[in-house]
Amino acid sequence: MRTSFLTNEAVERRALAHRRALGFQDDQAVDMMTLITKLKVKYKTSGFDYRRVPDGSLGEAEAQWNSETKTIILLESVFMAANSGGKRALFSVVHEVGHALLGHNGLLNRAPSGNNAVRLSARIRAMEREARRYAASFLIPDISLVRKMTAHSISLKYNVSLDTAIIWKKDHP
Repeated sequence: MRTSFLTNEAVERRALAHRRALGFQDDQAVDMMTLITKLKVKYKTSGFDYRRVPDGSLGEAEAQWNSETKTIILLESVFMAANSGGKRALFSVVHEVGHALLGHNGLLNRAPSGNNAVRLSARIRAMEREARRYAASFLIPDISLVRKMTAHSISLKYNVSLDTAIIWKKDHP
């Protein structure tokens, strides 16, 4: 189990490297089913998988990474929303992918901020922070062309929320 955490820059480099290794072009938005399919092919030998579960079955969580089973678990509504272009749902899926590809161990939930586990554990807070940064960096590649775009243009081009694009722009002037 990894006990030290990455710098923001290291997380961003890994996210961009993973994005490219999975075959997503820098000028291309990420499609959830394409991402899941590519992950299953690339990480087939490690047993990577995803599973859809009924809404409400994860408590307050929208999605979950289980490092023991190497499975991303998605609420049905999150799966459906991400599959039809829902920005928050796509971010949730890529957030869980971040946990997986960053080597985070445990049963980690994408839930509303301020849940008990996040409030009580510095380790979980750090993993959640890394996964959020990873998701934004995976969805929005840090290339010079994107740095010249407005937050609104980034939001439209890469299918991310305007809030995500604004935060990304502040971190990448």
